[in-house]
Amino acid sequence: MPFYLIVLFMKSKIWPSVRRFGVMIGFVGVLAACATSGQPLSNVTVSPAQISPNADGKEDIARISYKVGVPMRVSIYLTDAAGQRYDLRRDEPRNPSPQAYEYLFSGVANGKLLPNGDYTWHVDGSVDGQPTQSSSGTLKITDVNTPFPEIRDFTVSTNVFSPNRDAIDDRVYINLYLTQRANLNVYVESANGYRYEVPRREGNVVRAVTDNDTRQVIPGRYQFDFDGGIDLGADPPDDGQYVLVAQSEDQIGQRHVLTAPITVRDSGRPVAEIVTQPSSGNGVDWSQKGPSVKMVLSDTLYFTTTVRNIGKVPLRTAGPFDNADCYRMNENWYSKGFKEEPGVWRIGINFESNAGADHPWRWAVGGKDQLDVVMSNGQPLYYLGVGKQVEVRGCIKLTKVPARNPFYVWASLIQEEVEIVNRSVTPLQIELIEK
Repeated sequence: MPFYLIVLFMKSKIWPSVRRFGVMIGFVGVLAACATSGQPLSNVTVSPAQISPNADGKEDIARISYKVGVPMRVSIYLTDAAGQRYDLRRDEPRNPSPQAYEYLFSGVANGKLLPNGDYTWHVDGSVDGQPTQSSSGTLKITDVNTPFPEIRDFTVSTNVFSPNRDAIDDRVYINLYLTQRANLNVYVESANGYRYEVPRREGNVVRAVTDNDTRQVIPGRYQFDFDGGIDLGADPPDDGQYVLVAQSEDQIGQRHVLTAPITVRDSGRPVAEIVTQPSSGNGVDWSQKGPSVKMVLSDTLYFTTTVRNIGKVPLRTAGPFDNADCYRMNENWYSKGFKEEPGVWRIGINFESNAGADHPWRWAVGGKDQLDVVMSNGQPLYYLGVGKQVEVRGCIKLTKVPARNPFYVWASLIQEEVEIVNRSVTPLQIELIEK
């Protein structure tokens, strides 16, 4: 607004009312904005004109400052003597503001320190895609001697990841070597930008090296372990394509980023339960009707129970599959030729005063004819499908009197080396007597 119009307005009859209602300051601000709106880009400065980005606290950064008078996009970049362009900001939207915008340049462009030399800085503005104003000047970079925090020997155990607790490709192990002290982060990123942080495995040295609690690690080899959060009971990432990112960043902003593709498939948290028997309403039907019974030494105890897969992924199980092959009291699944396997689901029977293996008598969750078969490394793996329900039967020959008599027996649904899902279902007290 021309100055003479401002003077006429202040001499008019409106001015006392404006002043009386306390809006003078706001109105003057409007007038100031009008007076400066003709300058899209102004007050461009870069100071100092020479920096030495060596983290010694002296002239480590250059302050690039500018004001914007109209909505526009701003680009900030350097060019070297050969004309090579180094973008610091490219077409960033900026709105008018009485305060100056600032960018602190630490000598780093595209994650790396620029080499010593003479550069030209540029601050360009554009409105609706059309260039409006451009400012430039000289900037010298000297004493560059901070080493780059390079990541080397970056390896991934598998690029196909199935976080479902079946112990088959349930985890991704990442190894890398960091050459210089820096912040070190590893994460998995989805297509929509959601990040899953990957924890560092225990045993690596971490040192706090700054007062503001920024944590950096010393040079050396580091390992990371990604399970999708399923070990903590969280739902893992959905099936799809992801990117595994390893990133280091030092105090002055040098950054090294390495990536690897990750495919997530058959993902989900397994969930199952022992359901009640229709004949009794109990979780387990014993051949002897309780809750307390007497049995003769060498008698056989039979049971029937039912397991339902109520989750979103199949459940891996393993033998014994033969329900008619009874356990003797001094036997367990090892003596039957089987072993405990991480992630495998079984029905287990335990008894009071047992001093041996936990739940020594175990059975597969379903027979082979009820399960889906998946070949892995030439070996068959057996799975109970989603939504399926199977009956599990078994027997124990009571061949010795335990330390406590009478004693309780009970059933549990076990995911081996993970958790006991349903514990101590339908306990039955037995007193063993000799003939």
